[in-house]
Amino acid sequence: MKNHKFQQIRVTVTKPGDSLRFNAQTDKQYARIRGIYVSIPEERLVPGCLLGLKVNNQDIFEDVHEVKLLTSGNQVAPNKKFFFFEEHLDAAGSTVEGRFTDGQTQVDLASLAANSETGFSTYGYPYEVKIYLWLTNEK
Repeated sequence: MKNHKFQQIRVTVTKPGDSLRFNAQTDKQYARIRGIYVSIPEERLVPGCLLGLKVNNQDIFEDVHEVKLLTSGNQVAPNKKFFFFEEHLDAAGSTVEGRFTDGQTQVDLASLAANSETGFSTYGYPYEVKIYLWLTNEK
């Protein structure tokens, strides 16, 4: 068995300002959650996005945690993109709950579209947020 796994949680944002709950369970074959990375398809959609996260009912991030602190651009090497947890967070079938809130509003999109040659299609609603949990058996 491998010592590491990158478990993905997908959240589909259908419109600006969506606030969406998600639930998942970590893989039972891995002991701990080492880190987290959030991937959003358009870098321009990141400002204002928020993420709340609980593992086994323990608050990790409150619902007002800025996603920009958990994501990075293409200039960062893949093995350096993750936010690492200082404390030990159990995986092993743990319940993961959270809320993702889109940071855009209709007004924001309208003003951005006015300054864009392609308009609303540039911002691609709906879009999919991918939350990666780095699971490991290392101590």
